[in-house]
Amino acid sequence: MKTKTGFSLYTIVCLVILGLVLIGSAIAMTFVGGYTSKNISIIIAAIAVSAITNNIHQFFIKQNKEDKDERNISIEYKSKAKTFDVMEIILCILIIIYVLQRANLLTIVLVGLAYLIIQGVYMAFLGKYHKEM
Repeated sequence: MKTKTGFSLYTIVCLVILGLVLIGSAIAMTFVGGYTSKNISIIIAAIAVSAITNNIHQFFIKQNKEDKDERNISIEYKSKAKTFDVMEIILCILIIIYVLQRANLLTIVLVGLAYLIIQGVYMAFLGKYHKEM
């Protein structure tokens, strides 16, 4: 079986978006003055972390596509469940940190809204699966 070498579509899209963001940020810094070099470095770091983590995830998914037995599926579902539990705790801590730092109210509301949406989706699927089983 041949292995595919080269960049994945996600990596190419990330590189194109990174280029557009850099060009747009350079134009904004030149003419508008809204961005600083700190903002650009944060944007580049966020895109780099996203590309790296997605490529690592895709590597493990491609590696495990051949091994789709019940044990591996169970392990994947348990890891997703644990990740969801940790994400709930992190979002709650993030809301508390934003409140204690007296951050912008819109930031606090958006993080709280994201938390409520996640919990709403969780409750909807929990009810759906309880009816099915």
